[in-house]
Amino acid sequence: MALALFQRVEILKQPPELAARALGLKPGDAAYLLTGLREEVAKILALTLLAGRPSREIYEQKEANDE
Repeated sequence: MALALFQRVEILKQPPELAARALGLKPGDAAYLLTGLREEVAKILALTLLAGRPSREIYEQKEANDE
């Protein structure tokens, strides 16, 4: 349900109230679901981006080895 709501609002650009009604949700419940899902998407994106970067410790160790 949360994913269907997210798709309607974020991808199809439906107003949240309209998307909620189409899915049989109350607007307040839809807002709650969207907030939680957006937070999770942001966390996953941040972790994915950070996974590709070397940690500061590895970077500092490499600099020490180069000296």
